[in-house]
Amino acid sequence: MKHSSIWSCLMIFSVVGISLLTSCGRSGKVEITPYILNLHLKYTHIDNFEHGIARVSMDTKTESGRETAVYGCIDERGKEVIPCIYELVFVEPGGIVALSKEGVYKLFVYRDGGVEEFSLPSGIQPISGFCCDRSAVCDEYYNYGYIDSEGNLVVPCRYERVNDYNEGLAVVEQNWRKGYVDTDGYEVSPVSYREAEMFRNGRGCVQNEAGLYGYVDETGREVIPCRFEKAISFYGEVTPACLNGLYGLIDKDGEFISTPRYEAMGICDVDVFYFYENGLYGFVDAEQKELTSARYDRIGELFSEGLIDVEQQGKHGFINKQGEEVIPCIYSRVSRFENGFARVARNGRVGYIDTTGREVFLLPSNSYASTYRSGYGVFCFKSGGEIFIFDEEGNRLDSNGRETPGAISAGSETPASGSVGSDVVSVPAVSAPVSSGSNRSDPARRVGNPPQPGH
Repeated sequence: MKHSSIWSCLMIFSVVGISLLTSCGRSGKVEITPYILNLHLKYTHIDNFEHGIARVSMDTKTESGRETAVYGCIDERGKEVIPCIYELVFVEPGGIVALSKEGVYKLFVYRDGGVEEFSLPSGIQPISGFCCDRSAVCDEYYNYGYIDSEGNLVVPCRYERVNDYNEGLAVVEQNWRKGYVDTDGYEVSPVSYREAEMFRNGRGCVQNEAGLYGYVDETGREVIPCRFEKAISFYGEVTPACLNGLYGLIDKDGEFISTPRYEAMGICDVDVFYFYENGLYGFVDAEQKELTSARYDRIGELFSEGLIDVEQQGKHGFINKQGEEVIPCIYSRVSRFENGFARVARNGRVGYIDTTGREVFLLPSNSYASTYRSGYGVFCFKSGGEIFIFDEEGNRLDSNGRETPGAISAGSETPASGSVGSDVVSVPAVSAPVSSGSNRSDPARRVGNPPQPGH
């Protein structure tokens, strides 16, 4: 890589006698060291840590000169546990799937605080990490099945599509029809439904040939007949369903808990649901009691850290699960909350707020596409060939992890010192990935036909 020799020197210099950060990827005060800051120079982007592992990316060029990115993974100490050479990397709870430049998928599993490559049967490629001790795989003909944690092909590759296991069952597809198999590959329900959703809370939502929805239990028995015009999985004890053109909440016996009355409904959390009425969105609880009236033009997909994005007259804010608008609708754009912070834009400027609505900082207007929060609990701003690092209080850090006079506060348009680049190492300007935030799609949670929530 272009900066590999420089980085070797920097890493050797900084790692000697330096204690590493004590807390990674979490809210709260973290110890920032030169070693950690140098990692942000090496990598274009450092994701949040999951299972002690964070995905990283690095800018590079193809043989033809086209700029591209390569991916790998590091642990909390910054050690590269998966080399940064892959076209794609997916970090999942049950393992890490990586795609090589040669088009070969590899599976890595978590072992003793690190990762190691999983040995796959000959002619088999991984599709996902492990769920319920099963990993989805495909053969050379793109037929799909499952292996166990010992690498045994326990469900032969005989399906056109498969999904992850949940509660011991997985949705499989054959001849454009779907059904459920157990971890031994036994088809507990016939693979004959037009649609089938992931098994949740003892129920699997299915759609029959007539286009009506119902539910099966773990034995495949249709415990709620297919009679609803729309329905989705049980994420909690109740879920939205539509009958005779109106939506309400049903229990696990398929009975409405209150008279259906809405044009559309969907799930925002296990115990909070949106409804759509007269062109606007509102919220109800699990007893179908209104938390807010229908007054929002658009809403986010899901609650995150107890808050969800709402929009009124083109401005975004956040409400809690009690329906209280705890962060007013003053922002032109927001992301969902992750690890205590959400990305926002206001008056042409971008930055981050915490769950109380405190603006950690707002950067100048030209920086939106290049600001992100790293897995090490700092904010990174790359622009004009320079990188700037901020802590969770909005203070800019110099190359030794100390606060500098050039901090950008919530109320300032430019850094106090005028020029923030004096203590920062120059690197090629990059545009870090923008968090999709509340745009994250989960179609299974949507049952109505109004304009879809999200942005």
